[in-house]
Amino acid sequence: MSETYQTNTKVQWDWGDGTAEGYIREVFRKKTTRTIKGTEVTRNGSDDDPAYLIEQKNGDEVLKLHSEIRKSSQ
Repeated sequence: MSETYQTNTKVQWDWGDGTAEGYIREVFRKKTTRTIKGTEVTRNGSDDDPAYLIEQKNGDEVLKLHSEIRKSSQ
């Protein structure tokens, strides 16, 4: 695994035919469940593949694993 991202790091991920981006707000190194827009989302975070709560520009939140995202080039 590459280096773990810290809070406030800008990251991006593939979404549909493009990419989405946001800022890391929390880091989880264990199984984590959050209710996002009325839906329970679970990620099995670990030391090797932490989960991140990411806030998008419009205020929406997503829960992603380290393996699902990359540091934004912008």
